[in-house]
Amino acid sequence: MNKVELLAPVGSMESLKAAVENGADAVYLGGKLFNARQSANNFDEEELKEAVEYCHVRNAKVFVTINTLILDKEMKDLGRYVFFLYNIGIDAVIVQDLGVAKMIKDLLPDFEIHASTQMTAHNLEDVKFLKDIGFKRVVLAREMDIKEIKYIYDNTDLDIEIFVHGALCVSYSGQCLMSSMIGGRSGNRGRCAQPCRKEYDLLSSNGKIKSKVGNYLLSPRDLNVLRNIDEILKVGNFSLKIEGRMKRPEYVATIIRTYREYIDYYEEYKEVKNNKEALNNVKQMFNRKFTKGYVLGESGKRLMSFEKPSNRGTYLGKVVSYDSKKNKIKIKLEKNLNKKDKIEIWATNKDNPQLHINNMKVNNKLVGKATSKQVVELDFNKKAQVGNEVYKILDEKLLGEARSTYERHNKKINIYGKFIGKIGEKLELCLWDDDGNYVNESSDKIGEKAINRPIGEDRVYKQINKLKSTAYELVDLNMELDPNVSFPVSLLNELRRITIDKLTDLRKVIKDRVYVREDDFNKKLKDYLNRYEKVHVDEISISAKCSSIDQLKEILKYDVDRIYYDHMNSLKDAIKLGKEKIIPAFFRITSDKELENIEDVIKNNSCAMAGNMGTLNMIKKNKKNIFCDYSINVFNKNTAQFLKEEDVKIFTLSLELNLKQIKDIVQYYNGCEIIVYGRAPLMISKYCPIHALTKKEDIQRVCGECRKDSFYLKDKLKAEFPIRIHEECKVEILNGIPLFVAEDLNKIIKSGGRNLRLDFTTESREEVKDIMDIYTGVINGKIDQCRDKIYAVKNKGITKGHFFRGVE
Repeated sequence: MNKVELLAPVGSMESLKAAVENGADAVYLGGKLFNARQSANNFDEEELKEAVEYCHVRNAKVFVTINTLILDKEMKDLGRYVFFLYNIGIDAVIVQDLGVAKMIKDLLPDFEIHASTQMTAHNLEDVKFLKDIGFKRVVLAREMDIKEIKYIYDNTDLDIEIFVHGALCVSYSGQCLMSSMIGGRSGNRGRCAQPCRKEYDLLSSNGKIKSKVGNYLLSPRDLNVLRNIDEILKVGNFSLKIEGRMKRPEYVATIIRTYREYIDYYEEYKEVKNNKEALNNVKQMFNRKFTKGYVLGESGKRLMSFEKPSNRGTYLGKVVSYDSKKNKIKIKLEKNLNKKDKIEIWATNKDNPQLHINNMKVNNKLVGKATSKQVVELDFNKKAQVGNEVYKILDEKLLGEARSTYERHNKKINIYGKFIGKIGEKLELCLWDDDGNYVNESSDKIGEKAINRPIGEDRVYKQINKLKSTAYELVDLNMELDPNVSFPVSLLNELRRITIDKLTDLRKVIKDRVYVREDDFNKKLKDYLNRYEKVHVDEISISAKCSSIDQLKEILKYDVDRIYYDHMNSLKDAIKLGKEKIIPAFFRITSDKELENIEDVIKNNSCAMAGNMGTLNMIKKNKKNIFCDYSINVFNKNTAQFLKEEDVKIFTLSLELNLKQIKDIVQYYNGCEIIVYGRAPLMISKYCPIHALTKKEDIQRVCGECRKDSFYLKDKLKAEFPIRIHEECKVEILNGIPLFVAEDLNKIIKSGGRNLRLDFTTESREEVKDIMDIYTGVINGKIDQCRDKIYAVKNKGITKGHFFRGVE
């Protein structure tokens, strides 16, 4: 990128106009299908066409999100949808699914693709891998700090996109299964129910650890880098991404306008602007408190909004009087309050009452506005206490000011023109812009000699300059006009309309795009989706994954084909015990610093399991046998085929597939592995709730508290979620009940599942023994001998995962 890009979220046409009119260089939006914000309004096909025209005419780009995992049954419709996007001039698509990315590049090679943050790209090897596929841009994980980002930026020619404002996920995007496993609403399918915004308690073996800061232990603040935007801008030309496709248009207008102002000011003066009013407006629009985020070095308590998971607004004042009999409340204001504003009173019972301001009194007189230091009296039929804090969560005046910025169509494109009007000749109007677009149009009728008054240059200019309702501003008009020429004004209006339409048509298309016929594309798509050949495998293979020597010793007593070992500090001891059966299993999150040590492990072994694209790329470069973990998100045959072409020997299917969807894949590939036992990892996070509640520091540091005890989270439904800490304080939140399908194993095998995997995380050696006994017994036809152990496991609580339900 040769300049910084300001990228805006839009969930409706009104939001799109708000973004572009306030200075967005590009917008990202979703269609009605295949995007990670299914709850937003999103755009139908006609609206998408309108969006392209509106943006391209005004020099803004349009990116469409296809940032979900796609099922095989959806691939045909997706392919046709992508072709539609390509043909209407969408600049790029934002993709999560590897199989989708490969299909787009195979069928429409000049269609630009961007790697969604859902792909969890967080190291240089990830980025290199994505470049080799054909990606033009990578949206880096929000967990990366600016030094890590700079390292990648300095070592790749791909465009780098980073989040700078808006909601944060507590889990690495693309690696969160919590909503999916709890309620069947998958974040990887655009249906996240946001369990991170719920209340949790932290418990150890000694009981509940009391929180002094609130119980929304997984709810992050909102990202905001405005005050420190120089620390990002001085590093390089990034695409700066604002989150918020589900936010109202006024929010988009306010946030984009402020970032535009701060970016432009820094680029001109090389210092950060300090516009206190603008910063307050940003806060008023929406905030869960703000954090500079991981990108600028904030972590731990400074990242989190423990007290409240939703909009806080801005502090307004305190309750000074409450009369429950008269239903009246009085508030002493610290800021102005207007009619139609909305307030929230922070009550002690957490049920914070909200109130739209309709009638407001000051000194017993009805007023439409009250100012700071005044005491206002309001009608109020809910509960409150004297001393309760009051926050303004909606400012109607600010909303009106925001609307005015995009309702007037302020953003104009300079155009230039030449008009030729001569007696006896057709009239001619030429228009052009600064981007090399040129159009001309001639009239059907000729200029005539004036009988009374000639038309004159002033009238010609006035008619051609009637552009108020368009995106254009006429900067200069050269005229060759016979002194006595005359013609109807309607002829000028028609010429102007036609030339403006032609100029718009030129500006809205991508000129170097190689368009193909729909019939030809559909044939290619059909052939592409039918290129697979079925395989037949009879032999059943069983593998296990573990992370301790005790677990390994127990597993080695059984006839397993592979053992994935993920504890790097004891890997050498594991290899001594298990010899060639041991496959080093790398974690899902591996920083560039960690990759240096990982490469040594790869070089010293014949094979390894990749937890992300970066480690996959590194194993491939070292020409070792490649195994892929579930975190690669294999959701369809396209992804399976891609991994096969990458020489991946065995890949683990997504934990979110049901039995039918699994069958759709495994009948074509003998390298599919299916997890049939284990505590599913629901989240992987850089944030540690143990440190947050047991240490005084605001910034998270290595503390070792997790080694002193076992910890888990408990939600309001009493469900428990064990916390597992990995190297470099990576925090994994596990499902409290294990996936257990021993009694259904034959159904899985009959569906084509031949490579079965057992995952051990927090299990004791005795628990490992019981599970190994059960599964090997069932596979060997001895299920009746395992009934007592099966009952004991089920009695503690189990889940069958998504095998028999699937996800939305």
